[in-house]
Amino acid sequence: MIDSGIKKDAVQYTMDTIKYVCEEIGPRESGMEAEKRAQEFFAKEIKDNNWADEVLIDEFTISRHALVGFTKIIGVFLIVASIIQFLGLINTSVAVRVVSIISLSLVLLSLTILFFEFILYKEFIDWALPQSQSRNVYAKYKPTGKVTRRIVINGHVDSAYEWTLMRINQNFMVAALVTCLIFVLVSFAFYITNAVRGFIPWYSYLITSLGGVSYIALFFVCTFKTLSPGANDNLTGTLTAITTLKCLKESGIRFEHTEVAALLTGSEEAGLRGAKAWAKKYKDEINEVETAVIVFDTLRDYDWAMICHRDMTGVVKNSDRVSALLLEAAKKANHPIREGNVPFGASDAAALSREGVHASLIIAQNQLGTDYYHTRNDTPDNMCEKTVALGLDIALAAVELFDEHGLPRVE
Repeated sequence: MIDSGIKKDAVQYTMDTIKYVCEEIGPRESGMEAEKRAQEFFAKEIKDNNWADEVLIDEFTISRHALVGFTKIIGVFLIVASIIQFLGLINTSVAVRVVSIISLSLVLLSLTILFFEFILYKEFIDWALPQSQSRNVYAKYKPTGKVTRRIVINGHVDSAYEWTLMRINQNFMVAALVTCLIFVLVSFAFYITNAVRGFIPWYSYLITSLGGVSYIALFFVCTFKTLSPGANDNLTGTLTAITTLKCLKESGIRFEHTEVAALLTGSEEAGLRGAKAWAKKYKDEINEVETAVIVFDTLRDYDWAMICHRDMTGVVKNSDRVSALLLEAAKKANHPIREGNVPFGASDAAALSREGVHASLIIAQNQLGTDYYHTRNDTPDNMCEKTVALGLDIALAAVELFDEHGLPRVE
């Protein structure tokens, strides 16, 4: 459908543009000035080159520190819970029960915040933290006739705070967090037992104290002072969306009834807030015609390219029909593709799927560990042109298949 020369030029445009954005605009903190400048730059590129017929910029309110900042908040709660156990040395059953109940309450509060903010990506503590304005860019390449189908290619523009422990080593970070979780659960059991019997044994003091030391790691999960440049995560996804429109326009292809759109979301790293805002704002438009959204995120490791059936640490199921479309597109484009799930964290596809949108995700990131994920090493010179080309090939193949047949039917 698209001439190979046009696709090759689009891939080179992607590589050059990512380098420009990283060098001239820099890291793009969710809901802050650099994210806004990047969104405005991309919107201008699309408008000036006539790659879309309509370009919309929609603002929404976010709390940029809630998703990853909660680790520091619960770190305080858990350490306080460990320390106040020593008030049990007063050695009366009433004192022991009071301090144990307080510690138990702090642990329950911490687990509740973890569950809602990270497992479910809900805006649980956002109201209590500083607010700012983020935005989405929504560019539409319209058909010649009435819109009866719509396919949206999505990538997020913002970049992540650096995960300090991840920079040391991914396995080290996982080990540190698992250790914290084990101590939380064991301490939780001790607090219940101590409250019931009105006595704190020496080994309870020892275990909960060791837990208190381990919780220090929660303050180093991320730093708000340093951001990842975000070349792979996720300017590769952003440019896949843009170059899909670029290739269609430069090839003179305009479908009769299928609208093709690029959705450049903000604040994915702040808890998928942009995708959620878009799904809510355009709910009626999405429901009027068959709409599919393909999310591209971190197109770096070619051999790890994967369609993700489940997202948000396995909690959310993405659309089987969009996943089937992507599988057909990968075969059509002659690219190998894995099938799996997002084992940790979430993508914009999860937020869209949870809002009832037909959405699925393609990610190309080594699940065994990388040196670039959410670190300062995610730079333009640490990209893979072959994987960028894979993303564009699959996006264009999916667009063509969707125009011809719509979403596949699955059992």
